[in-house]
Amino acid sequence: MRWFVAGLVVPLLLAGCAAGGGPTEPLDDGAILPSPTKGLGGSRPPGREVKGRLGFDAIEGGCAYLEADDGTRYEVLYPDGWAIDLAAAALTGPGGRRYAAGDEVTVRGAIATDRSSICQLGPIFAASEVVTTP
Repeated sequence: MRWFVAGLVVPLLLAGCAAGGGPTEPLDDGAILPSPTKGLGGSRPPGREVKGRLGFDAIEGGCAYLEADDGTRYEVLYPDGWAIDLAAAALTGPGGRRYAAGDEVTVRGAIATDRSSICQLGPIFAASEVVTTP
């Protein structure tokens, strides 16, 4: 008799827990990222500098990152005028300045705590400046 009662009660409890109690809202996963130069809401104050080697991998169709000496990989949101070319594994800036995979790059900006990415390589860094050397 005990198993019979448990067989009736458990499904009823599970059904009650699964009922949401109202309509559900669409999920906003934040996959569309605004330009990093249009504000850094939720980020640390600007002024941090990250120096590392430019790298690329094949995750989710290709992701670029900056790998610091301590092994941390940063997905960088570059400022206007800078573009990642995944096919060529290169970063190109204003005036044609070009960095290839393995080149050292220094960026200034802030960790973007309010951003998300399909790459999931490490912290997202919203760069306000790419420091170039002559």
